[in-house]
Amino acid sequence: MKKVWYKYQYMKHCIIIIQYAFLCLLCTQFCMYANDITQFSSDENSSFLHTPSTSELQTSIELTRNTKVRESQNAQQISLLRKANTQRNGVYLMVVGNVIPIQRLAGNETIVGYSMGMGLRSGVISYLDNYIGIRGYFSLDFTNDKLSPIKKQQDSHNGTFLMASLGVDILIDFFIGKQYKNTMGFFIGVGAGALVYFDLTTPIIIPNAESINTKITANVMVQGGISTVLSYKHRIEVGVRFLPTQSLGIEIDGILADYNFYMGYSYKF
Repeated sequence: MKKVWYKYQYMKHCIIIIQYAFLCLLCTQFCMYANDITQFSSDENSSFLHTPSTSELQTSIELTRNTKVRESQNAQQISLLRKANTQRNGVYLMVVGNVIPIQRLAGNETIVGYSMGMGLRSGVISYLDNYIGIRGYFSLDFTNDKLSPIKKQQDSHNGTFLMASLGVDILIDFFIGKQYKNTMGFFIGVGAGALVYFDLTTPIIIPNAESINTKITANVMVQGGISTVLSYKHRIEVGVRFLPTQSLGIEIDGILADYNFYMGYSYKF
């Protein structure tokens, strides 16, 4: 009987110990699980156990949409710029209208008049990037006193300027609009030219020398102005050229024409 009673007590204590151990294990697991929940909920960057709100979802969708729109716009702009650079390059032909202020020596006084005419230029345009281009040209120009707006000059003179020039311009153009078809900018260039003036009606009066009908000069020339381009091909420009007359002087040569105002239209083929 004592053995049975001791055996029963032993089993009873074992069961109690096992129950306490099981309870301790459950408590430990619960504490660990509670700590994990606290850690996840305190992490603002964690997506676990966090349900995005409606405003957060809308913000995320809007950011994604804006990113896609910007990427699409950038790709379209790059495509349009490439097309613009291709379309703007090539051979061109320009027609210009010229006005040359001219000084003539008449006795002890200098008379100022205007010689007017036309000109043709041709060459090649090549853009180095979206804004800077190079334009080479060969030009033939003429003006005549009979085209002057001054009646007295028309009656008394029949002088003609003929000029041939060769040079290069630097073009600085800025796009207007989002289609990159139109630009506005300015240019500056340098070249060399040869100029001939002759008047078979009224000779040039040179101090302390006989009168002559023809004057020839050649030298460096500079030009610059502003321009606008429409639909890649149509360029309208207004400029001024300093003529190759640096070696002439009114007191010595009896005639002087320093610069040439012009307005031109060119078509790029």
